[in-house]
Amino acid sequence: MTEEEIIDVERKLVGRTPYHYHLDAKETTLKADSGFGKVGAKMDPKTGALMYEQYEDWITKQMLQKEEKERESIRFSKDSKAMIMFQEKEKVLMAQDGNILEHLAGGLVSVENLSAKDRIWDIDVGLMVEGMDAVLDFDSLSAKELEPGGRESREYRLNLMEPSIALEEVVSTHPDHPQSFVLKKGQTTPVSLQLGVKNLDTIPYNDLIISKEVPLDLKNIIFPGEEAEDVSIEEGRLVWRFKKLDPGQVKVLRYEGDMTLDEPEPVPTGDIIIKAVAEDLSSTVVVTSFEAMCRNMYFIEADETDEPGEWACRFVCENTSQFEVEILRVEVQDPQTDQVYMNLDRTGTYVEPQGRWESEPWLVTNRDRPTFLKNMVLNIVPGIMKRTEYALTRKGGDFLPGAISFRKNFDRRQVEAKRETDITATMFIENTGVADLEQIIVRDIVPRYMIAPNPPSIVVEREGMRLTDNVGVTIEPADEGPNVDKQMYIRIDDLSAHGGPLRKGEIIAITYKARVFRPEPDTKITAPAEVDARPYLPGPVLNGEDTAGAPVVDVTQILRRFSIGKSIEQGATTGQYHIELLYRNRGNATVSGLQLKDLIPENFTGGPYSIEPDVEHTPEGIKLLSWNIPKIDAGETLVISYTIKGEGEYHPRDAQVFYNAS
Repeated sequence: MTEEEIIDVERKLVGRTPYHYHLDAKETTLKADSGFGKVGAKMDPKTGALMYEQYEDWITKQMLQKEEKERESIRFSKDSKAMIMFQEKEKVLMAQDGNILEHLAGGLVSVENLSAKDRIWDIDVGLMVEGMDAVLDFDSLSAKELEPGGRESREYRLNLMEPSIALEEVVSTHPDHPQSFVLKKGQTTPVSLQLGVKNLDTIPYNDLIISKEVPLDLKNIIFPGEEAEDVSIEEGRLVWRFKKLDPGQVKVLRYEGDMTLDEPEPVPTGDIIIKAVAEDLSSTVVVTSFEAMCRNMYFIEADETDEPGEWACRFVCENTSQFEVEILRVEVQDPQTDQVYMNLDRTGTYVEPQGRWESEPWLVTNRDRPTFLKNMVLNIVPGIMKRTEYALTRKGGDFLPGAISFRKNFDRRQVEAKRETDITATMFIENTGVADLEQIIVRDIVPRYMIAPNPPSIVVEREGMRLTDNVGVTIEPADEGPNVDKQMYIRIDDLSAHGGPLRKGEIIAITYKARVFRPEPDTKITAPAEVDARPYLPGPVLNGEDTAGAPVVDVTQILRRFSIGKSIEQGATTGQYHIELLYRNRGNATVSGLQLKDLIPENFTGGPYSIEPDVEHTPEGIKLLSWNIPKIDAGETLVISYTIKGEGEYHPRDAQVFYNAS
């Protein structure tokens, strides 16, 4: 590959999601995927090149380099009263799907005088960052003086690309779906949950506390893994504690329980909170130098020997402070002869608090009393404290109770035996849970005596919108007549692409016309149905609840018997006649939509009527009377009466004519 091709590949590799867990049902450990970042290829912060090496090897190398740098730079004392303190904090807010919503990280570097009585002055702490994980807009922390208990501090920013401790949660409400939140409303569902943490930093974290609110509906909780000894349920929260998480180390907690949700409302799975501390820094900020002075005393002791004028001289440093000090430089010179007796630089000499150091002696001769020019440079030996506080909150999801109901009915509850009758079937399917639905499967029975509908004539509507492209119909056995039961399958797929997943309260209506073909009398035609649904999110298949029961059509033998007639009686005056029309239902079924007709002959007038008719006038001067009767029950007799009267040239016999149509 050319250099340009290599650079292009590296650009594509850098920035991929570095860490995710996946669940193997046979294992209890969450593993990292093959992504890049701290668990794969690492971009060198200095050169930008990708280092293809194991994460654990990289951690070890980084730790050794960091320790070596500090060893070369400066000596620290655990008991020093001049303390350099680093406090770094990292706070992460993570969405349920693992996306980072907020990542705040920063540090505070301080120098503090822990002495109870001694002041320090001319303080300067040299600082630098070895990588790109911190941003300091200063290279030193300085203070002229610090009284006992005083402190000087400055803040700096951390530039962390990813959380130092990764957290994953796996929730499964169905064995076929490792990550699923949907369960069946009203049914007890086994739930498996798993928490996994991995230290992605180069430093160990201590005293980890992972807590999570446990839903009240989660019952019979057990902890099958070996980590259970560190787990407890405290005031409705699961609390998982352990002492230490080393760099690269993974810990997994598995727990299981049962849930029964009777209400169609989401139930939060619970937010997860991690808190941890480390006695080290997440960043690569190091101290490169330290300078500070404190009170001290230095002098020269001169002892005359047995030989007059000969002096044995020693340089003495008495540390009268509460700080350990390092003697950086000692200079002793004769002011008369300019002879240099001592010129020590970086001697590696340290003097404890209230301690004393004296040099090797030197001789001065032929002097009555020697005099010297002397100078000493001291530096306080500092201590260093490092602490990192880590806090992560991962938003929980929701358990989603899924449910679906349906009702099927016919527009007729009764048909006649040995006849063909058209019938319309309607089915209403409603999402009664909170889990969105992606697919609906209907198994509808087309019973004996019923001819199945033609599939293209089946109408499927969603909130007034007709669905066609995502609807499939299959009838088994195909091409069979009305003498056998048939199963009609209606599949409604890809709802998310046709108006979105079916949400709570939304209804799908299915309508089709069938024909009842010559059924036997005194039988019942029963047409049950079943409805299943698959949720949009992974989860179990939901079985529909039939809220109305299977529709039943009664087959009755209809005996159609009736009497219809007309009677005429003379009226009170000449030319007046009293008319009665009679219809008697002598059958065993109600007669619906009956129409009776009669006429008023030419030169006759009619009225009043017991039931007001519709009147139609013909060109011949005849009035047609029409009565529309909605129904007449079995055994019921209908009588319609009215009076007619002849005028002018009329023929009484014309009143006898009965113009009937029913």
